[in-house]
Amino acid sequence: MNHTYLELITIRLRAEEINRRAQVLGPRLSEFGDRPEARLRDPVTVRFAVADDARELTRIAELDNASRPADPLLVGERAGQPIAALSLADGTVVANPFVASADVVALLRLRARQLRGEPRRRGRRRRLMLIPRRALRHGDL
Repeated sequence: MNHTYLELITIRLRAEEINRRAQVLGPRLSEFGDRPEARLRDPVTVRFAVADDARELTRIAELDNASRPADPLLVGERAGQPIAALSLADGTVVANPFVASADVVALLRLRARQLRGEPRRRGRRRRLMLIPRRALRHGDL
């Protein structure tokens, strides 16, 4: 068989998978049109997940094309809207891919390290300051 033919088959299968996901997620994506866009300057809250968060966390996991992380969970909210979650059991993270969430995920990881009692990392602060503001603004971390 020709290598190019195999690539074509792989591309077609991937396109079919993307179309199936779009049909499933399409109606859910329309929900974002009704919500005001959260800005990076809005307050961020890190808290433990409660039973009432299950539906929203499942929605975020589906948007991230992942399964819901194992409990217990830390939830990161911006402007009162959950946008990311981190499992304290295994460190798995899910985040809304349609919202800048890199900063919230970094805070979730920091809080998880604090809860586990891990020592502070030295030298990391300098490297974080070198990240361009544009990358932080667009969630390109």
